[in-house]
Formats: sequence, structure tokens, C-alpha cells
Amino acid sequence: MASMNDGAIVGDADGRVLVFNQAAARMLHIAADQALGRPLGDLFASLSPRGRLTIADAVKRLYGNPHAYGADGQSGEMVLMMDRDGRFIQARLAPMLTDEGVFLGCVTVLRDVTREVHAEQDRSDFISNVSQELRLPLAAIKGYCDLLLHDAADQLDGEQKRFLHIIKENVDHLVALVNDLLDISRMEGYRLDLDVRRVSLNTLAQEVAEIVAARYASKGVRLLVEEKQDDLVVLGDPARLRQVVMNLLDNALRYTPRDGQVTLALSSSDGNVRVDVSDTGGGMAPDDRARIFQHFYRPSTLLTRGDSTGLELPVTKMLVEMHGGRMWVDSELGRGTTFTFILPRVVEEKPQPAPEIPQSGRGRTVLVVEDDEDITRLITLQLKQEGFEVLSTAYGEEAVALAQSHPVDLITLDMMLPDISGMEVLHRIKSHPKTADIPVIIVSVLLPEQTEDAHQRADDYIVKPFAFEKLMESVRRTLAATRETREAGVAGGG
Repeated sequence: MASMNDGAIVGDADGRVLVFNQAAARMLHIAADQALGRPLGDLFASLSPRGRLTIADAVKRLYGNPHAYGADGQSGEMVLMMDRDGRFIQARLAPMLTDEGVFLGCVTVLRDVTREVHAEQDRSDFISNVSQELRLPLAAIKGYCDLLLHDAADQLDGEQKRFLHIIKENVDHLVALVNDLLDISRMEGYRLDLDVRRVSLNTLAQEVAEIVAARYASKGVRLLVEEKQDDLVVLGDPARLRQVVMNLLDNALRYTPRDGQVTLALSSSDGNVRVDVSDTGGGMAPDDRARIFQHFYRPSTLLTRGDSTGLELPVTKMLVEMHGGRMWVDSELGRGTTFTFILPRVVEEKPQPAPEIPQSGRGRTVLVVEDDEDITRLITLQLKQEGFEVLSTAYGEEAVALAQSHPVDLITLDMMLPDISGMEVLHRIKSHPKTADIPVIIVSVLLPEQTEDAHQRADDYIVKPFAFEKLMESVRRTLAATRETREAGVAGGG
């Protein structure tokens, strides 16, 4: 032990230190002779507060139930901690048990993994940056393809329509892959923020079922939604929970043959909400089941491999765990598959009625602030089809001037402009009396957490690439909310 590069600590059955080698002394900044005989919990003062809590919880769990870890010690617990100098220390804790199951103490092995963590962070940052660079051209391709299919379908022959549908399907697949890569990168780097609020899983399940209904019908698979009469409410990010259920239903569809059935079942027990997604497909072999949540892994029984990025299930599991839940899979060959997740349940709150959304933009003006000409033309075409008047500019200074000199009802704002930043434009608009009440929708390749507090000051935030209807729905909803606020102010004498 004295010659090991890894730190080694042995504690007895009462949690007192019996062995403490020199590597552990260097990592924890404690002399070996001063550590012997002390409680394990006293050794980690040099760690960050979060690191101390992490290792303390791990030690408490192990000493509370050492037999849960197995006699071979191979099923011990691994934790990652950071010290006050910014180094990352990985600790593996395992119980010492005799053949008769008598607990003798705990072995803790420490390893400095700072270089590995930084390398992983660099890899994650690289994936994130490359993925964001892909979003802008994908937004243009997807937008113009949607526009052609939406407006020029009657002018295209059958083969041209087929070509466009092939382009759209492949772009949608690329967008899904980029989004999944970004999600994993942000979650692994603890950079994914959740917009937590009360969410009715009953309502969410029905919404998702309606969204996927056409896909299920086209493949000849029945979708059955089973739910209790009482409303099942959880705390969570509605968009991310919708993504969880959507991923599971899409995954089930990939496994299920024509004339099969997928069941989405909601229930509650022990203060939790349980969601089961079951299919009547061929099931999975034990090896597939053990690896199903690995990145890019796709089982050999998958019916439509081209539809999957191999990241949907890892992303889904990580999102469930970010919401304080658990997720697992049950499957046998020839007997189908069931994915299950549970989330803590909360008391229901009466939903507020949604504002009426106007369907026409006639008589309203939107200022489009966007430095990419292709995206500007795309947004302008979409707005004009809705009846809006459109002003556009690629420059932040001109955008501020236009907002002050023209009657503008709404602004779409890119955050990356050639003269001043979108953040500066947003600040000037919201701080000037003439323009402070103009709603602003950010439309950017940047993620919300990369734009300081812009996503909090804006009325909505759309990340490129976006679906054809998503921007229009945001514009209608934002204008409706603004009108409702103004009418309430007038009624109240404000």
C-alpha cells in the first residue's frame, strides 16, 4: 500500500481508520500518523462542501447496510468529489465481509481523476460546439423544405414530393441527433436548466398521444392510454417530461410490428406517479437489456434502425433522474418490453385558463432581427403568410432605432449580431419607455444558459433549428398574452 499511486483507507466496523497510506495523505492533505484512529468522516475537510457531503452520504449508506454491496466487494459504491483546489477525486468504497457475512469494515480507494474529468469536459464542450454549428444550416434546410411542402405541394409532381419528403426525414433525423448530443453534453456538464412547475401527467400523456397518433396509424400499431380518474401531478419541466414520454412512445413503435399494440399506463403508489410504456414486440435478450441505456446502443431486434439515433433512451433516463425519479426496463424475448419511470407526486393545483390565441396577424407588425439572410427570409415568409407586416434588419443598432421609430407589435431577436450583441439590444429595448412593453422572442442557435439572463427577460426563447409551426405558435401566444395584460391594466385603471 505504501507504494500505491492510489490512496487507500481502511476503516474498522466502527468507522475508525486502521490504514491510511501516503497517497491518501497527499490527496487529503492529512499526515498519515494523524489520520490513524480517527473517524472516517474527519478525513475529508480539504474537499469542497459538496464533496464532503457526497462522501459522507456514501459512508453512511455503506455502514448502514454493508450487506447490500455483496461479499466480493465488486458491487461497492463509486463517487466523484472535488477538493478546494479544483482537483477531482474519485472514491470507491467497498465493505469487508467474511465468508460468514460478518462485517469487518470498509475499504476506500482514492484516485486523482482531474486530468480525465478535464478531458471529458473538453470532449463534451467539443460536441456541444460542433452541434451548435450544425444547428444554423439545419434550420435553413428544414425551414425551406417545410415551406415547399406546405405552400408548393400542388405544383410538385409525385417524384419531387418524394424527394422533398426524403430530405425532410433525413434533416429531422439530423436535428434529433444534434438535439440529443446537446442534451447529453449539457446534462453531463450539469448545464441543463429545468423550468420546474406543476405538470399534470394525465394532460401531458393525452397531448403526446395525439402528437404520435398519425405515426402509429401509418405503421398499423394501436396506441392505448390507460390512466386513473384522479389527476396525477408532478413537479417538473413540461417540455422535458413531454420529451421523456415522446421518446418512450417512439421507441416502443420501433419495436412493435404491424397490428401490434403499445400501452401508455399512468398510476400512483407510495407518493409517486408511475408511467409504464409497454409494447407487444419481440422483446430483448438479456445482453440487450443490460446495455439498452448506453450511448448509441441499438438492440438487434430493432425493427426500424434508421429511425433511431441510439441516444433517445440514455437522454430519457438522464432526464427522469434529473427530475428526482428512477427508470428501468423489463423485457423477455417473445414477450414484449415495458419501460417504467416513477416521479414524486404533488398535490394538484387548479390550472389557469389559457389565453385566447389570435389566428391572424393582420394589422400587426413584427420586427425580425437576424443576421443570417436565409433565416430572415424564412421567418419573413412565415409571418407574411399569417398576415403580419414585417420589418427586418441584421444590425442591433438599427433594430433599436426601428423599434423606437415604428409601431412594432413584436420582435424576434437573434443573439449573435455583427455590431452589438442581442443581449445589448434586449437591454436597450426593455429599458426605454417607448419600447419596454414590446414583447421579444429570442430565436437563436445559442442555448438559454449561454445567454446570461436574456431568456428570463425575453417573452419566449426558441432554439434553432425550429419546427415550421413552433415560431408561429409562439408569436400568437405571446401577442395574446400581451393583449390580455394590457386589457387587465386598462380595466384596473393602471
